[in-house]
Amino acid sequence: MCEDDSALFLASMQGVKPLKDENAVVPGKGGTSSDGQRRHHEAQRRLALEKLSLELGDITPVDPQAVVSVKHQGVQGQVFRLFRQGKYEVQADLDLTGLGLSRARELLYDFITNAQAAGLRNLIVIHGTGLNSQPIPAKLKSYVTGWLAQIDGVQAYHSAPPAWGGAGAMMVMLAKSAQEKLDTAEKHHKGTHRWA
Repeated sequence: MCEDDSALFLASMQGVKPLKDENAVVPGKGGTSSDGQRRHHEAQRRLALEKLSLELGDITPVDPQAVVSVKHQGVQGQVFRLFRQGKYEVQADLDLTGLGLSRARELLYDFITNAQAAGLRNLIVIHGTGLNSQPIPAKLKSYVTGWLAQIDGVQAYHSAPPAWGGAGAMMVMLAKSAQEKLDTAEKHHKGTHRWA
């Protein structure tokens, strides 16, 4: 700082008094940001689970031996065909057989959410055929089919091939993460430009 700048600064600071300690702001001792994130995550989870109904009247009954096949928009036909045939490696599985509906719903939601966070794409959910379940046959299968339609990130699902459980299990395809989409776009984009 030159002498002119120093003189100008001192002149402009005349009459300015420092703040007293009683006016100082002390950070609160509330929760940390990780506590806030955990509470936010739990609230989102609770809301998502509430959407997955446990009411019998809210589901469409599925026959115990029925082949379930659902593909959402954005899944290419060839990809879905290979998926249906069980050509993609199963990266994780969840067995819900013998569980009550409330517990099965929680485990299914958490399984899919955790798989998405881990970047997994192809899962198997074992629900059993429920030939003798009450009050309707294939009760758990029917609920799982309905819940999968409502869980964000589920791109497609199809009854498993016989070797993987057949009508008693469901293959689930999850959407690509944003990073995976970017990586795929870059992979397919390479080599398309020609330099003149």
